[in-house]
Amino acid sequence: MAPLILSLMLSFGAMNAAAQAADDAPAASGDTSATDEKTEGKPGADACIDENVKADLFAKRRMRTTRDRLFQQTNRHELTVLGGYYVSDLFDGTWTAGGAYTYHMTEDLAVEASGSYTRISSAGGPELERTFLVLMNKPRRQLGFDANLVWVPAHAKMRLGGGISHLDLYVTAGGGVVDSVLSSDLAANAGLGMKFFMGRAYAIRVDVRDHFFREQLLAEKEFVNDLTATLGFSLYLPMGE
Repeated sequence: MAPLILSLMLSFGAMNAAAQAADDAPAASGDTSATDEKTEGKPGADACIDENVKADLFAKRRMRTTRDRLFQQTNRHELTVLGGYYVSDLFDGTWTAGGAYTYHMTEDLAVEASGSYTRISSAGGPELERTFLVLMNKPRRQLGFDANLVWVPAHAKMRLGGGISHLDLYVTAGGGVVDSVLSSDLAANAGLGMKFFMGRAYAIRVDVRDHFFREQLLAEKEFVNDLTATLGFSLYLPMGE
């Protein structure tokens, strides 16, 4: 009985050895399927290929128009000289000149303080002036001072000549005072404009604004809407931004 049991144990051990050899045979013969299954999904596997594919996809998806703004305005100071045409509600149109200081809080919002100088013109009615003493022997100068909030709803660019020019479209509103022989009263104003950028420190401005205030003509005070259309040149500080 003992020899039979010993024979069975030896046969079972031989079968286990044969099965183990069969399991190890694919790895020894160069079959890497099991290794691939184990490494699949691990971080770092084929990382180089994945990064190259990712970079290629991002390059294809990136739009040609999405570029960083060449001209940055945030936290910069803008100094402007202005000149243009003043259209009076009660008198003749004439020239105007002035300046402005603007602080840009962000790319879209700014605060501005401005001043202007013009002269009241009434070339068509000297007889009326002599009769009613509206302006006779009185100073013709008119000063305006405004404090405004400026909002830029759109940044754009256009092809001008052989290059691309960047520009802003903006709206503005605020209040101030008009000082003249006919008015020393508060005034409101609103307008819109365009700004064309040149390099990193200069810009050309075009503004149109409506000034709403009261003027005293003879014994009556009348509300007027005086318009200005100006062209300006701006310098941004610091210049190296």
